[in-house]
Amino acid sequence: MARGRKANIAASVVAQARRTAESNERDVSSVVKLADRSRLQSRVDCTPDPETGYARLRVIIPVAASSGVYDFTPFLAHQQFAECLAEGFRCWAQGKGVRSIDNASRNLLRGIGNYLTLFPSGSLTIEAIDEGFWTGYLRFLDAPTESGQPLALSSRATLLGAVGNCINALEGHETWGYAAEHLIYASGFPRNPWPGRSKKSKPTEIILPHYVDHILTACIADVTAINARLDNNDLILASGREILKEARSFCEVPNYDNLSVCAALILEAFPNQLALLKDLDQIDPKLGSAVRFAHGMTAIRRTLYNCFEDLVPFVVLIGFKTIFNPDTLLSLEWGALQPSFDGATIILHGSKLRSTKMQTSTHIAEEDVAKVALPAELGAPLGFGDLLDILERLTKRTRRILVNKADSSRLFVGAPLTSGTVAKAFRQKNGLSGDICWKWALEKFISRHDLPSFTLKSIRATGADQTRRDFGVFAQQVRQGHACPQTTRNFYTSDWVKKRGQDRIGEIQDLYVRASETLGKIDPRGIGEKGPQAAATPGFLCLDPYDSPRVGQMKNRLCAAYGECPSCPLAAVELHSDQAAARYLALRQALHAGQQGLVSAVQWQEKWALILRDLEQILSEVPQDILEAAKQYRLSVPAIG
Repeated sequence: MARGRKANIAASVVAQARRTAESNERDVSSVVKLADRSRLQSRVDCTPDPETGYARLRVIIPVAASSGVYDFTPFLAHQQFAECLAEGFRCWAQGKGVRSIDNASRNLLRGIGNYLTLFPSGSLTIEAIDEGFWTGYLRFLDAPTESGQPLALSSRATLLGAVGNCINALEGHETWGYAAEHLIYASGFPRNPWPGRSKKSKPTEIILPHYVDHILTACIADVTAINARLDNNDLILASGREILKEARSFCEVPNYDNLSVCAALILEAFPNQLALLKDLDQIDPKLGSAVRFAHGMTAIRRTLYNCFEDLVPFVVLIGFKTIFNPDTLLSLEWGALQPSFDGATIILHGSKLRSTKMQTSTHIAEEDVAKVALPAELGAPLGFGDLLDILERLTKRTRRILVNKADSSRLFVGAPLTSGTVAKAFRQKNGLSGDICWKWALEKFISRHDLPSFTLKSIRATGADQTRRDFGVFAQQVRQGHACPQTTRNFYTSDWVKKRGQDRIGEIQDLYVRASETLGKIDPRGIGEKGPQAAATPGFLCLDPYDSPRVGQMKNRLCAAYGECPSCPLAAVELHSDQAAARYLALRQALHAGQQGLVSAVQWQEKWALILRDLEQILSEVPQDILEAAKQYRLSVPAIG
């Protein structure tokens, strides 16, 4: 009896496990049918297969793919490593896009999954993974494939990186943190085993500054012209409506020879669709004939709607302001614009299509959209808020006639001017910036203004490059929305920045050579990058520090004439800087100290007394309030001599 009872209990447990597994299976199938799957949590599922009862290992990510289920069962021959890898994959996938998750899953099976089949089942534990294991994996990846050729270096790096991403995602994990630390730091996980393998060996080219000015000026000119055209179009439509009203009051046929009448009538008859010539013929054959032979459909549509080329200056200007990804920029929606309560600032939110992360960009509504010296005929600089107002006005009627009404909230929509039949937003399965309408519109804009070729990608790189030079790589990382600064360094460090870094190293080397030669009197430490480093005396600026006219200085060598700047014709001073004035006062004290026996009487009279006289002249030019503020500093400089 006891035996039978145990058997019944065991059967009950098995049945319950199967029901749980089936319930889980139903849960997964229902999960993917929900519209808002992002609120569901990903998990690692270790339940046995309900049909066979065999063990299985799956990672369930409801925000991914159609099924959201990634099978890690092939790894179960080495259970501990399999569970560690599955949890790492789950953690890494948070915030990633569907395509990235799918690719990573395939790369794990294709790479480390195939490599693990070379080990006897159950023989591999995390503690057993060492440098030999990873060396073997590299040899496995380097081996020829069925075609007789090894994988490309970038492909090998991708397969190795898929494993590394899962391991790195577990660092600090409550359960698997110890395993991650061993695999990252102790096991000899390979770091960059294939130098130069990057498929993108050269960062995106930036637009040179003088070309940026030309591009921005062209954009401002176009926006100004578009705004004037909108005013004129409003007058044309108002005139046409008045003529129509008057003709109808007298029961007369309107005069179709007048463009304003045709435009007003078409807008009235087709407020929510793009009218074609056949549609006009159905209303009145005379209307169709007038548009076809007298006015042209292009003139009618230009009066009523905006074309894709009209959008280019707005896209470019907003692109320079936000440095969003091209597809993020082209997919912006009006609902993503968040003004402050007083309208002083505007925040733009954009979705990065390859991940679930949002990109944001904050701007003052009245700030100039282009910091360039505009020609007088263009009028006052254009504010960012005004730019958005003009864009909203430009696209207002076009958004009503879109073939896909869901796109009516998009910033950038357009209608064809001639033979096209569809008004739409930019769309392309491989990215919005690949839409042929956008490409043609940008090419026409570039050709019309005789500009160098550029893309939205190069605009993003240019804005990022400027941020890097002004505020550093971490500010650039934040502005570009990168999760890792290494991405910023690898793909957005332009040749300009690299050259500037090399020049900077050379400058610093010269500064320290001079510091050594002057026994530390001219010390470059603590001086900011934009500070007066080249001048031999603190507080002074120098017009040409490598060609000093002072006695004893050599051409093409950094000037080392400490203390002599007040009498040098190449010196410049900052009369309105209290910090600079404080250094001039400190130099005066150093000169007086030199008179107390540090230099000979003859040298003092022939050289330093003249320099002191010139310094006193400089101090007399400093405003009194600046001088009083300078006296609050307690600065000292080395004595002369």
